[in-house]
Amino acid sequence: MTAHELKTLALTESTPVSDKEEEFSIPLDISDIINICREYTKLGGQIQQQVENILEVGVDESIKSGIVKRESLPHVKSFLRAICGNAYFGDAVSQAHDCIKLIQEYEHKYKETSAFTIN
Repeated sequence: MTAHELKTLALTESTPVSDKEEEFSIPLDISDIINICREYTKLGGQIQQQVENILEVGVDESIKSGIVKRESLPHVKSFLRAICGNAYFGDAVSQAHDCIKLIQEYEHKYKETSAFTIN
């Protein structure tokens, strides 16, 4: 039996669940997990730590403390977009969207001020 057949069988044999439970009980395919692991690995250890720090303390605080570099933000957003690209990741997709939004707000806020400080 293939992984897809097992997933289909599990879905048909499961007991009825509420819409909220159903949203978070969608089974992941192993290829989904492998793909996101590849994306995370591509970041490298240094940027992985920066992603973790942003998720723990936020964008502003991470950059102010010097733990996260501004030049890493495009890489962080790219990884978060990979998470957003798979609805089966449930609440992680919502968290990734929120984090991308915070990064974009930070970039917008400091793009204006850095234009004035460069001149």
